[in-house]
Amino acid sequence: MQDKLDKLKFRLLVKQGHIEKDTKRTVVENAVLHEYIQEQHVTIATTQAALTGHVHRSLGAQMPAQSVIRLGMDRQERFNTLMALKDRKVYEAERYLVARTQGIENRMKYCQEERFETIGGDNCIVRFETAPIHGASVKAVFDALLNTVLNPEMFLSELFGSITIREDSDFENSEFAQVRLVSLISSGATVESNTAVFSKLAEGENGEYGIMAEDFVDFDELHPYRDSERVRRDTTTIVMVRALPQTNGGSPVIVVTRWTYLKIHNSSLGVSQNPDTELMESSVCWGDTAQKCMEQQLMNAARFNSP
Repeated sequence: MQDKLDKLKFRLLVKQGHIEKDTKRTVVENAVLHEYIQEQHVTIATTQAALTGHVHRSLGAQMPAQSVIRLGMDRQERFNTLMALKDRKVYEAERYLVARTQGIENRMKYCQEERFETIGGDNCIVRFETAPIHGASVKAVFDALLNTVLNPEMFLSELFGSITIREDSDFENSEFAQVRLVSLISSGATVESNTAVFSKLAEGENGEYGIMAEDFVDFDELHPYRDSERVRRDTTTIVMVRALPQTNGGSPVIVVTRWTYLKIHNSSLGVSQNPDTELMESSVCWGDTAQKCMEQQLMNAARFNSP
């Protein structure tokens, strides 16, 4: 069928006299190739539209590595709840990121971001990215990542000038942590978040690698969301830090792979909502903020350790 189509196109062009005899074949071949490429773009666009439609239809469903987190009043019960979630969170994060990076050239930067609004008026951003880091170890990069996520108030205030404080958290150890933030941003809104962070540094087939899973707390009886006073921000972020095999005797390249889902809840507060500003100034997971913070820490460490 395709061969017949090619011949018909060729005869039509010759009959119309639009091409010279000595260039007939080249021009026709280019025309056919152009049409083939455009058809491929349409096929890809159709597939992307189907995926986008699926995302919109699934807005109320759970995202990758996301689960409902309910914390009660009792401290030991809260500890047990988070502890029981750790292994599953880390496993689901690793499984998803391994699948998501299939076919991607991890030695080069890549980023894909989608923004959308839910039926209820919530503003959301979904971002996937991979970024190589040279001249550092897996542990150094992973430590910089955790320091960024566990101490975001330091970086947000410095980068954007917003006033961000970390409210008292119940837990922070090598297994998991709870991070509760309140940010007074430039638009005048007060943004709050309540997030659980789980992490693991382990040995794999290709050496050491790190996994971090960050998910928002849905219900917290001890520290309930103050919807009448603050704008609520939810974050689900999963990150994998690993080393790629050496090539041509060079040093290994560390690759940071991250998937993030950010949501600013629609608010009835008497302040002007600016979702982009609220997300940017209240979360290190917005855009490439985390990457910048990590790189800055690695540069500072390199200067400190240099002779």
